[in-house]
Amino acid sequence: MRDRTRETLVRILTAVIALPVYLFLLYTDAVYSIPVLIVSLIVSIICLYEYYQISDRGDEGRPLIGFGIACGILVNIVMYMYAFGKVYGYHRYIMPFDARVIFALIALFIAVIVFVQLFTRPLRGGIYSLAVTVFGIIYIVFAFSHIILMKALKDGFYYILLLNIVVMLNDVGAYFGGVFFGKHKSGFPASPNKSWEGYFSGMLFSILSMIITSQVYHAFFGKDLFTMIEAAVLGIVLSILGHAGDLVESAIKRDGSIKDSGSIIPGHGGMWDVFDALILAFPIFYYYLVMKGVQ
Repeated sequence: MRDRTRETLVRILTAVIALPVYLFLLYTDAVYSIPVLIVSLIVSIICLYEYYQISDRGDEGRPLIGFGIACGILVNIVMYMYAFGKVYGYHRYIMPFDARVIFALIALFIAVIVFVQLFTRPLRGGIYSLAVTVFGIIYIVFAFSHIILMKALKDGFYYILLLNIVVMLNDVGAYFGGVFFGKHKSGFPASPNKSWEGYFSGMLFSILSMIITSQVYHAFFGKDLFTMIEAAVLGIVLSILGHAGDLVESAIKRDGSIKDSGSIIPGHGGMWDVFDALILAFPIFYYYLVMKGVQ
């Protein structure tokens, strides 16, 4: 059996096993909706760890992995307490939520790692270590943990499912569009071999999947989430965000001279390789829904 065929079969088998589990954990409200917290913790913390491994430069600068992971866990917990505290009656353990809760957590985290860097590590590479550690928390953990906030919205699971479908088919469209029609290379330093035809094919898939899924929600579940024009515009925006998330990871992997962020998911590589396109999409989509009036 050819290696490419074997790899494809492994990818399909992994998806068949993992995808239903992932969707079930996002769908269920059992046990105080803790399953969505578990999903966010597993995905964001493993992605963060993979990012720290890629960013490790040894004597030239090494992220503070333990402190970064600890802060990432706290960010997820704070997000969960805000999202579901009023529902399950433990909001008294956290002030009526505003942005200052997260800001306070990040400020405390920065203070701790600054002291750790100053007094336990060499000066060489200190700026790099601090910057890499903080960026990982904000870009990966803070952004992805918006999945918890989205789950707490009315019809939250439907929005999460829609976003996953659109971003996944955006990637599929980009891949096959590049394979069959790709002639004009984008020239992006992070991923110079990807073509404009691939990017626009992905955008077409994103638009169509957004419109079709919205109509399916309306026809079979009675959910009027978006108008046709709104769905088309969101398809374009989410396609751009998905491609941007992919390019960010590609740039960091290229800088680290590696192909995959890890090997935890058979046939797919690392956790970050699978969820990279969702990282920017989750917070932007969530805040759009909030501004739209979804509660």
